[in-house]
Amino acid sequence: MKCQDFHEIIDSYLCDELLTETNHEVLRHLEACASCRGVIESRRILRAQLKSAVKNSPQFQMRDIFYNRLCAQLKQSAVIAESPKNVFWMNRNSWMAMAASIIFAVGLGFWVFQSQPKQISSTENDLINNEKAQNAVLADFAVGDHQNCAVRFNLADEPVEIDLASAEYADLRQAVLTPLENAAEKYEFLESHICKFAGHNFTHIVFQHHDKTVSVLVTDLQNYPSLKNAEIAKLVANGYQVARFDVKDKAVFVVSDLPEQENLTTAEILQSPMKRKFSAKNQELLNLFAVAK
Repeated sequence: MKCQDFHEIIDSYLCDELLTETNHEVLRHLEACASCRGVIESRRILRAQLKSAVKNSPQFQMRDIFYNRLCAQLKQSAVIAESPKNVFWMNRNSWMAMAASIIFAVGLGFWVFQSQPKQISSTENDLINNEKAQNAVLADFAVGDHQNCAVRFNLADEPVEIDLASAEYADLRQAVLTPLENAAEKYEFLESHICKFAGHNFTHIVFQHHDKTVSVLVTDLQNYPSLKNAEIAKLVANGYQVARFDVKDKAVFVVSDLPEQENLTTAEILQSPMKRKFSAKNQELLNLFAVAK
């Protein structure tokens, strides 16, 4: 087996989808090829990190009310099953439950088959899951900055004034402040600066809205996947509402403990002005570059 052949089936190997003979060929190749051993180890680590990120994400945690209700129903079913007076009742209803389960399973299977893409490889699935996991991680950093900077004032490094940090962000405060001041709802400006959380730099503008602290955070995307052009992503992280949209190579977050719709509305107010602000800044740079040439 050549390295190229191995790279084409690496995901199938990790998912135990290969035939026994092919598995033996892979093992023989790995014994002789240190480079491919490194590749497969890196892939295993990535898959483990993705699995952990999804598993530990707040949006996938079981709610207490559902857990308690399920435990109560299981306990009640166990008591009924042990009662000799209910043998006939259980038998009759077991058949009814089985029939209902079969109908539900067939219907669910048909819906899943119809709604899913016709052909999607395991590699494409990994890429999709990887993007979702990475975007969730970036949102967690934004929430961590909001929580430790705007709420708890618990950052390791002191924030830096925007004007002193970067000319690119010198007028960002006004670009955010103006549309919010013109909005029907009242936003009270508190402060603006550049701060750092978990190794990520954030341009941070803090408001008060309906007695809640609202953070508008801008950070470079770096190697994180970008959203679609007009998309505003919504999620809940660590108890906070998060709305995100992207402008050029930057991610913009609105983080607060406002109701979901109010937090989303804040992001919608800012999306177009922020796009205009960074588009104008890029045009200025292009004009300066043209003059320099």
